Amino acid sequence: MLLFSCAVSSAQAPASVPPNDWAHTVKLNNGVAMPLISLGTWQYSPAVAESTVRLGLSLGYNHIDAALDYKNQRSVGKALAEHDRASYFLTTKVPSRTSASSAFADTSKDLAADLEQLGLSYVDLMLVHFPPVGNTLHCAAMQEQWRALETFYRAKKARAIGVSNYCQSSLRCIARAANVTPAVNQIKYHIGMGPDPIGLRSYGDRLGIVTQAYSPLGDGTGELISGPLVTGIGAKHNKSGAQVSLRWVVGHGVPVSTKSTSASHLTANLDLFGWEVSAQEKEALDAATSPKGHPSFMCDA
Repeated sequence: MLLFSCAVSSAQAPASVPPNDWAHTVKLNNGVAMPLISLGTWQYSPAVAESTVRLGLSLGYNHIDAALDYKNQRSVGKALAEHDRASYFLTTKVPSRTSASSAFADTSKDLAADLEQLGLSYVDLMLVHFPPVGNTLHCAAMQEQWRALETFYRAKKARAIGVSNYCQSSLRCIARAANVTPAVNQIKYHIGMGPDPIGLRSYGDRLGIVTQAYSPLGDGTGELISGPLVTGIGAKHNKSGAQVSLRWVVGHGVPVSTKSTSASHLTANLDLFGWEVSAQEKEALDAATSPKGHPSFMCDA
């Protein structure tokens, strides 16, 4: 099995960095502290993205999750501009590329576009959003794209770099040419998939790659919000079904990206600490097989 040859690089973080005394963080493989809970901006119009980020920051969120593909980053940047740069952690992403001959140049342009749209000189975490269609059929392009992120990192324009929706095959592909191990792999992860779907979380653990969860409440079925399993457990702890679902994720040591435009829901989504489910309840949540889910929409293994 091919593994990454290097977990960190010699690049230093920008001078202005978020404080290391934030509560509830996970340490990435280069020593950067990443807040466990982030506020997502997927599917939001520019106006909604701006108002939601502004609301989230006012309620205590210190990690915002964005992406070039979301087409709302200028508005995200407007909300962020009202806050000191050291007060929040910003994750964003670049889309995949399939041409080995142009992947480095095209990705470099996308990386620059992220910074320009957000109005920032650096981000805290930059991710490749997903592997290309065909996954490792375009391995050379994936390697060139990762080389662009490494260059961006060494230029101190990102405090950490990683991937999203990558399966083991995708990680093995870029490992063959990488000098820096991805710090994060952001994947779909929720109750019903089991604590280690397709063995991807444990695979990342062995390489020092932090697994981060998106879609922690599933894909809109409501089962992980109002279903009998999570609401029954929640009633015993005076918590909602959604809080139980999110607590299950962070209880496994997995950072989570949440979404809501509601102040009450956003506040509840931060209330995941200082309580925990029982061992028996955790066992029941671990064993759940519904709703179904897969870590990536672009690769299988």
